[in-house]
Amino acid sequence: MRALDVAPSIHLATAIPGPRTRELAARAQSSVAHPVAPSGETPFIVRGRGALVEDVDGNRLLDFIGGLGCLMVGHAHPAVVDAVAEHSRRFLHTDYAVIPYEEYQTLAELIAGRFGGGRKVAFFNSGAEAVENAVKVARAMTGRPGIVCFEGAFHGRTNLALALTHREDPYKKGFGPFVPEIYRLPYPGFGGATMDGFEKAAAAVFGEHQIAAAIVEPELGEGGYVVPPREFLPRLERIVDDHGSLLIADEIQAGYGRAGAFLASSLSGVTPDLVTLGKPIAAGLPLSAVVGPPELMDPLKFSALGGTYPGNPVALAAGIAVLSVVEEEGLIERATQIGERLTSFWQAVASEHRGLITDIRGLGSMVGVEFADREALGRLRSAALSAGVLTVTAGAEAKVLRHLMPLVMTDDQLDEAFQVFSWAAGTAAGAG
Repeated sequence: MRALDVAPSIHLATAIPGPRTRELAARAQSSVAHPVAPSGETPFIVRGRGALVEDVDGNRLLDFIGGLGCLMVGHAHPAVVDAVAEHSRRFLHTDYAVIPYEEYQTLAELIAGRFGGGRKVAFFNSGAEAVENAVKVARAMTGRPGIVCFEGAFHGRTNLALALTHREDPYKKGFGPFVPEIYRLPYPGFGGATMDGFEKAAAAVFGEHQIAAAIVEPELGEGGYVVPPREFLPRLERIVDDHGSLLIADEIQAGYGRAGAFLASSLSGVTPDLVTLGKPIAAGLPLSAVVGPPELMDPLKFSALGGTYPGNPVALAAGIAVLSVVEEEGLIERATQIGERLTSFWQAVASEHRGLITDIRGLGSMVGVEFADREALGRLRSAALSAGVLTVTAGAEAKVLRHLMPLVMTDDQLDEAFQVFSWAAGTAAGAG
């Protein structure tokens, strides 16, 4: 790709993967467990800044993975780095329940303010922990055991979160038995499911079981970036209300602005009883949250929620900085702008290469591009990687290209990535 030889962001010093990456990947095989070991195809990072990654071979690449959604404010944002460094010099950990610190309530206040007030916040480490604790609150407050979840859902990899997660292989296979009293409904738009099919299944499940809550992603993440019909969430909210159950919105991937609103569920006009937040909340440091009204969050006894590490002060300091960056740099509005550019670009690619792309969908910058088959997408991703763009897939068939780039990516960097994708699409379609 000679056109990229003078590109302003991407710089290729070696082929991808380079020799040092290949060496490190081979070395990992002797000490790192196979399920989490690197494949050797993706470069080993040595530093990142904004939307750029520099690897151990001196290559500089554009990052459309963004820490799987954690790096909304980009790699090593100066405000976040400064906050982490300053706090690390003072203290690293105590456990808020035994020796408290101000940062916990500061970030809780900031998040509650994003809900318009009237909310309480509890912090945890991971998305799965937030999901588990939201379910605990729902069961305790309703006195019911049943939890409704959806086809295509991904809620984490702990036992309860896996029970709620849909995909069997590789996430659940061989790991059962899972937590009981889990009821799965069709998610309209996923796997051919319709609103009519959802409503019929919901009537049966809510009518026959004691349901504490329904947990739902406003846009499926791992399930393939599927956006349900606009009437889906309001209808689910009414069903939940009619049966005295609670609505839990899993906003771990779609929330915090990526979908073009602080909460993706707000785009459908619903008000969840409980919300789980994670991923971008602390720019990659371990932090998640459950948010709900006092009548749900306060009745439990002291220490009914918590743990040794949840709400780590350094992660909270990062989280305070993240919200400041989101506000000051207009990243929620930027998500909408990026989403519009992504959609327009991929529509043009689909028109140029008929049959390569079957669907383009998403909220804000959370855009998924579904390809005719996984092989075609694989060819595009391999070509893009060779030219300096890192990408990631979604869906059980790995044929959806999902965009999780840092929202600080500039227009020039987007244009550069589009140049790579245009060439890679030609390669994938057999025209390159």
